[in-house]
Amino acid sequence: MHAVKPGLIAPRIVGFAAVLVACALSSGEAHAQKPSETPVPNCLDESIKDQLGRSLRPRGVQKRYFLKDGELEFIARGGLFASDLMSSSYTYGGALAFFFTEDLGFEVSFDVSHIALELDKPLAEFFGDDRFEPGTGYLAMASMLWSPIHAKLKMGDGVIHSDLLFAAGGGRLFHDSTQGIGVSAGMILELYTTRWITFRFELRNLLMIQEAVAETRLTNNIIATGGIALWIPTGL
Repeated sequence: MHAVKPGLIAPRIVGFAAVLVACALSSGEAHAQKPSETPVPNCLDESIKDQLGRSLRPRGVQKRYFLKDGELEFIARGGLFASDLMSSSYTYGGALAFFFTEDLGFEVSFDVSHIALELDKPLAEFFGDDRFEPGTGYLAMASMLWSPIHAKLKMGDGVIHSDLLFAAGGGRLFHDSTQGIGVSAGMILELYTTRWITFRFELRNLLMIQEAVAETRLTNNIIATGGIALWIPTGL
């Protein structure tokens, strides 16, 4: 065997170590170049999120645009008075309402209508005398108002807040054809267009006993009106 010279051992060890270091660095670079499992941020996604964040707002429970609690409402209205015994005619008048709470109110009203019976004309011509005397009727009513439903209506580019109310009460039609007190019930749609002025649409049925041409019975009288209202705060 040939003896290895001592001077040659150290350079060989240094060379072997250099090879190991080079292999380690090469393996590290290969591991660093391996694709990461973490998703790369997308600038387009972030832009869409920013746009949606600016345009979308959380809905949740929102405050009412118009509050009725403790306010007086003056109403001027007009429309149709349709009876199943008398002839249909116009009606006009007004009402005053006060709301104790946001959902409960009280209303008094006074309306005027023409009371006539078209069927009386041929009878008058046949018998030679008028059996029914037409005239003006005055309807005085008192009603309780209940407002359980608040809604928003889409009109054009804007949104109008509204309330759906239910009304029930009683009163009297002052005319010779009417007997006793009548009772009424119906619905009201209130549109809150401004803080002081609103629009109101009503549909009610008035039950009362009427007499015409020797016939006396309980009649249904449909009252359909539209009007404008002025709101005045009372501070109560």
